[in-house]
Amino acid sequence: MSTKHRTVLQRMDALVWWTNSSDRVRQDMSEQPNEQKHGPMRWLPLLPMALGAGLIYSAIAFPVPLMSYGAAGGILAAASSIAINGPLGKSSIDDDEREAALRKNAFLFCLAFLAVANVVAGPGLLVAAALNEWPVKHVLSVAFALFIGNMMWFISLPTLYASWKLPKLSDDET
Repeated sequence: MSTKHRTVLQRMDALVWWTNSSDRVRQDMSEQPNEQKHGPMRWLPLLPMALGAGLIYSAIAFPVPLMSYGAAGGILAAASSIAINGPLGKSSIDDDEREAALRKNAFLFCLAFLAVANVVAGPGLLVAAALNEWPVKHVLSVAFALFIGNMMWFISLPTLYASWKLPKLSDDET
């Protein structure tokens, strides 16, 4: 069937087939153990975290074009794929006590870090906006950059924490 005569639903179905999402859902729902290894990613989560911090810095320093926020959406998707393939990417139902404690500690550390950072940075940015008399458009761009940056850090920081807290496996255990 040519692409001209396809309906919208057929095109959407072709996109799902192209991404192999159905195979992943089938694998997740199967009773067989998962072959995918969710290993530590000790440095890769730093990339979206640095890009989120850079977006916040650039929004504060100068007017950011709206296209950069669209690129931030792609970076969020990449950060999510890093988290899915990281040590916390598997289902929490299969966790033993050590993995459950690691998962809990990773998310509590992340929430504590982001809470302290936002309690300090939020009023600081409000004072800077008032003292520098930023226009409303600049304030809104900084607020949106903070939202995107917080999302990048919330997605990446637990993976980074868990990756560094996992014990290194010897060659016999891998």
